[in-house]
Amino acid sequence: MSHRIRLIPSGREFTAEAQETLLEAALRNGVNIPYNCSGGSCGACKARLLSGEVASSRFHDYAFTEAEKAQGYLLLCSATAGNDMTLEINEIGDAAQIRYQQVVTRVARIERLGEHYMNLTLRTPRSQNLQFLAGQHVELRIGDELSCDTSIASCPCNGMFLQVHLSRRADEPFTRHAFERLQTNDVIVVSGPFGMFTLDEESRRPIILVAQDTGFAPLKSLLEHAFALELSQSLTLFWVSAYDDGFYMANLCRSWVDALDNFSYQPLYLEAGGEAAAVEVIIASIGEPAQCDFYIATSDPLRVALLNSLRARGATEHVFVMEKRQCGT
Repeated sequence: MSHRIRLIPSGREFTAEAQETLLEAALRNGVNIPYNCSGGSCGACKARLLSGEVASSRFHDYAFTEAEKAQGYLLLCSATAGNDMTLEINEIGDAAQIRYQQVVTRVARIERLGEHYMNLTLRTPRSQNLQFLAGQHVELRIGDELSCDTSIASCPCNGMFLQVHLSRRADEPFTRHAFERLQTNDVIVVSGPFGMFTLDEESRRPIILVAQDTGFAPLKSLLEHAFALELSQSLTLFWVSAYDDGFYMANLCRSWVDALDNFSYQPLYLEAGGEAAAVEVIIASIGEPAQCDFYIATSDPLRVALLNSLRARGATEHVFVMEKRQCGT
């Protein structure tokens, strides 16, 4: 059985299943609300029950004051819905409201994706998840010597398991260590999140996403967040690479195409110095660029060529550009 949950003051509504906590339901539906431990210790996900009933409440260490008890406060990470509910809680409006965090994670999985790429999954402690917005980036640190600034590839719906995409680079000590020495259960300290490259959730314009190589990582996060929000407008991904294995998650993109009516995907092979040709293909595939939102995560030459083309068509008002990464595109 599912129940309708309404949040005040935003008015946002989402569905909670009987077996999941209110926090799990909110995150699954793409709702950005404050949380930290997800285990009932910190109180960050505290909300006030205005109407409805709690079906069950897991044990939690957080102690409410007598005043909070009288006002009907609960922890979203501990409570399940007994029927339709109205809750009072302030949602996170933008990246500036996400606090800086430092989390000691362990490597949960190392997935090699061809010769040049890796999908790295990090597990946070049960007592401290990482809260972030889709599209943001973090610093990864191994010991005192190795660090890397890279985008989060997973969606914010699960802050316990974080994915990052790394590309093999001989001149970058962190990625060289990752490809040659990193092992499951190794410790990586994650700090952040950073950046304002996030989804405009209020927009209903068609969304065009352009990735190059590991620039796919933040766009994957944005897309999975958009899917959770069940956005109705079209979403089109152009993925550009000069490498045969550069489209390292093409099967995932094709599965999205099969499952979703409003998503399309086009891989573009980049010849040497062929940025202008790639941009021409992208622009030719778009009916009215000025009516679209653009999310761009590419190298400098392709980004400049695309921005120049959009500028010539008067289509720069709704363009979001990924901040340059130390260990990524």
